[in-house]
Amino acid sequence: MVYFYQSLHEENTTHPYWLITGKDKFENDLLIKYGYRESNMIWFHADKYSSGHIYLKLHDKDKGIDDIPKDVLLDVLQLCKSSSIHGNKLPECRIIYTPWYNLKKSGTMNPGEVSFKSTRFVQRIMCYQRNQKILNRLQKTRVEVDDLHSIVQESNYFKSVQCLLSAAKASKDPDFLLDYVKKNKDFLIEQEKLKKVRKKQKKREEQESL
Repeated sequence: MVYFYQSLHEENTTHPYWLITGKDKFENDLLIKYGYRESNMIWFHADKYSSGHIYLKLHDKDKGIDDIPKDVLLDVLQLCKSSSIHGNKLPECRIIYTPWYNLKKSGTMNPGEVSFKSTRFVQRIMCYQRNQKILNRLQKTRVEVDDLHSIVQESNYFKSVQCLLSAAKASKDPDFLLDYVKKNKDFLIEQEKLKKVRKKQKKREEQESL
């Protein structure tokens, strides 16, 4: 599954920034495989530690990280640091970032492993103490996109995350993913709730059968 978060602040309430990350290393590989230059995304990762792969979707006017509000950058750094088991325990953690198109993935690499086409475009920035207030705010905006084949049969929705990402890449539309999430937000949230209910029900049934 892939998670979408909104970074909302006073200066960008009508046009929020979006943060995207895979649930695990396999979804992160899909985000690399089906990324495309037109999507205008910056990739973030904890330096020297395992962590989530956090993507920041830049606005059309943005040419790089220097063009985004400081509060938005802090949101990205906090989300990235918190996704690292080791980095999250540290008082400070260095985060590396680079444009998506600078990522390099070969067939010999393990799931979640990534390299760079050029280290010249890789930069580092420090993230300090965990800020739970920021993380709670981001969590409230989260929308989950998961495979739907076992949950719902609707022609209006992509049956798998891979199909969605593949369609986005084929379209070359920079806003394909965000438009899909915004259009189907209520449905996606409802499916996540339904999945949790079914998971609890299954667990209860397993306990009762013991």
